[in-house]
Order: sequence, then C-alpha cells, then structure tokens
Amino acid sequence: MCGRTGLSLNKDQVQCACSFKVKGKDTYLKPDWLPEHNNGKEYLPSYNIAPTDITPVLVSSSKYKNAAKTDRVLKPMMWGIIPPWHKGDYRSHNLSTNNCRLENLKSSKLYNPILRDGGRCIIVVEGFYEWQTTNKSQKVKQPYYIYAPQDGEVKVDEPSTWNNEFDELTGWKGVRLLLMAGLYNIWQNEEVIIYSYSVITMDSNTTLDWLHHRMPAILDTQEQIEAWLDVDHVPPDMALSYLKPVKLLSWHPVATLVNNSRNKSTECNKRVKEIKNKDSQKTLSAWFSPVQKRKSSDKTDPLPKKVKK
Repeated sequence: MCGRTGLSLNKDQVQCACSFKVKGKDTYLKPDWLPEHNNGKEYLPSYNIAPTDITPVLVSSSKYKNAAKTDRVLKPMMWGIIPPWHKGDYRSHNLSTNNCRLENLKSSKLYNPILRDGGRCIIVVEGFYEWQTTNKSQKVKQPYYIYAPQDGEVKVDEPSTWNNEFDELTGWKGVRLLLMAGLYNIWQNEEVIIYSYSVITMDSNTTLDWLHHRMPAILDTQEQIEAWLDVDHVPPDMALSYLKPVKLLSWHPVATLVNNSRNKSTECNKRVKEIKNKDSQKTLSAWFSPVQKRKSSDKTDPLPKKVKK
C-alpha cells in the first residue's frame, strides 16, 4: 500500500533530478515540463503528499509530440485515477484508486484498458510513508518514511546535506529519488481536463514485509525505467515483467503528525524514536515481590480418615 509520499523539490529541481541520457549522446537531458491542467491546481512541493494532491509524473512524450522536445516529459497529475466512465464532478466517483494491485491489473475493468492504451507512468517522490500493520499489539500504528539509500553524508530528512547540483556532463548530484511505477488517465468533461494516476503495488518482499504486506512497484534500474516508459516498443505484458520488488531501501520512524494530511511541514519526515506501547504484562518488581506467609488462621486441618469397623 502507498497512501502518502513526500517531494519537496521545486519544479526546476525535479527536472534536473529526472535528467537522463539519450542513446548515442554523452550529455544528460532534462525532461520538458508540460503545461498545467487539473482544474487550476498546480504542483506544490510538500513533505506530506496525499491523494487528490498534484505531483509531477514522468511519462513518454510519444502522445505529446507537438508539445515536447524531449523523449520523456514531466506532467503534473492528481493522485487517484478518475474512471473514464465517470460523469459529473470529478471528485465524486467514490472509488479508491490511489493504488492498483499488480496481480489484478490484467483483469481490472478500470486499469486493464488504461494499461493496454499505453497509460504507463512513473511517479516521482523523495520517499513514501507507511504505517506498521504487522505488529498487532500496537495500539498506535508507527509511521515510517521509506526512501532510496543516499550517497555519502546525504540525509533525506536534512535538506541542508543534499548538495542539489546539475550539469549536462555529470547529471544530477542531489538527493536520490524513488521512482514508482503507475498508470495514468486523462479525464475530461465540458469544463475541465484532469490528468490522474494510480500507484502500482505488489506483495512485499523480505525488505519490507516486517512493516506491511504491500509495497509500491519501485523502478531502480535504467533498464526498468526505459522499458516502463517505452509504450511504443515494449508491449504491456513485457513491461509488467520488469516490475520486481526492490531490495535496497532505507527507512526511519517518523512522528504521527504525518497522519493528518493537512500537516505539510518539514517535521513530517524527521527521524524520531519509535512509539513504545505500555506493556500489559507484570513488571519485574511484581515478579520478584515477596509472597506473604499465610496466617495460621487461614490454614485448614485435613479431614479425618474414616476408620473401618
């Protein structure tokens, strides 16, 4: 499952962080940023992104050749796909579309047509939040921030250590992002055009199954990224075969203030001590307290045995 993410980079920094090499060239190219739609809502950097928020999503430019000069483009989209058949207010479809399960994609009335029509995308984040559901004894679920392993002295919850720099010869040198596979759709009525997406999830592997039984489909190699975005040459079934549970991730516990989606501050992804629930068992002092001797008045004499005559 994936219900919250974080991305604090501004528009220009996101373009730099998503830079890529074109085959046959030695320089890095920044993807174009396509114009906003989404009923006037724009991408706002945030440490606590929730469904219905707008975030930058990486897609192939094959459908936007008139608007883009690069092979990949960044398009701001709303988190939570609007079903193509929905009528009326785009916020009133009442379906949970924040995530879509990998194992159900090909049989889904909603997601399979989008997949077959080339609606593959990559959601760009610095990290995502997950609440521990495997510890049933916890009354308050501990939230964690999960992110890519960082280089050198970079700490994901301390932006002052990021050293965000870019040049065409060496590419992006800043904070390492997570790239999550997803599906997107373009919905419109007479008034608005909404670009929206869902994050693909899969069964957790040993990296995260201690935390939650589901995890996002994360693309951590260039081969995976290229295959997932190449909707013109990589067919859907082949693209799905590239989605594997990622093994290398980092994480730390965060405060429960992230539970409220209105909290967007830098404190959301700060490392904290884990929540410790009170132990319902006896304390050591209780186990080793002296046992009082029974008073003689509490003792009872054994019943006399009957004598056979």
